[in-house]
Amino acid sequence: EIQCVTGVQTCALPISEANFDEALEANEFMLVEFYAPWCGHCKSLAPEYAKAAQALAEKDSAVKLGKVDATEEGKLAEKFEVRGYPTLKFFRNGKPAEYNGGRTSDTIISWLEKKTGPPAKTLDSVDAAKAFVEENDIAVIGFFKDAESAAAKEYLSAAGGMDDYPFAITADEAIFAEYTVEDGAVSLFKKFDEGRNNFEGEVTEADLVKFVAGNALPLVIDFNQETAQKIFSGEIKSHLLLFVSAKAEEYAGQVAIAGAVAKENKGELLFVTVNTDEEDHKRRSEERRVGEECRS
Repeated sequence: EIQCVTGVQTCALPISEANFDEALEANEFMLVEFYAPWCGHCKSLAPEYAKAAQALAEKDSAVKLGKVDATEEGKLAEKFEVRGYPTLKFFRNGKPAEYNGGRTSDTIISWLEKKTGPPAKTLDSVDAAKAFVEENDIAVIGFFKDAESAAAKEYLSAAGGMDDYPFAITADEAIFAEYTVEDGAVSLFKKFDEGRNNFEGEVTEADLVKFVAGNALPLVIDFNQETAQKIFSGEIKSHLLLFVSAKAEEYAGQVAIAGAVAKENKGELLFVTVNTDEEDHKRRSEERRVGEECRS
């Protein structure tokens, strides 16, 4: 059964040993998930994977998504050294590579588009820029009149190395005016906290990576199935976990205090709330430290 969200019939293609070679030959780019029906992490990934497959199909993307029930297709799982679930492999012209992107639909799509296209999308109109910002929870735009300048090349290097976030670049003067920027500016647009962050300082790859990593997550982020991958696999490696009850009267005050401290440590320390009202959070936290998978 093809896994879709609203009936698009070209979403995640079920793959077996019988049609595996045919699927790879028919598609230049293919992401394949090896899963086990009993695996909790696989069940959590399933709707996000289907959503990504649907979005790519609606875009007429050259990238296709497939899924293999590794408990039924043992030979395929053994061939690609599948040791835990879910394991995702990216195939380019039939050659496999490890997928090391996120586990949400937007991060899956961003990773795939980075691997199959330019590191940053070119924006040539105000409408295109507005659509790019609106369509993405996180959207980074570099404003460079000369795409061959040293600063623009540093920007594109940063974009190419950050697979989980969509980047764009523009030389269009109307877009510069729309966002009130000058040549060499970089802005991150998001649907939370300040809504927009503007990069300051010399444009270097290292500083841009730090800028995006420090602003792409909320000042205080709640630990849950959707955010776990972003928290533990992100650029910021120091985390302060706040074990709090969301039902408690002091919850809002605790989060506000954490947000104030987080703002002072942006880019260096990630503040994470863990809702103690949910009994399985302790177990999930321990699982995330050793990997985002179920062991076979």
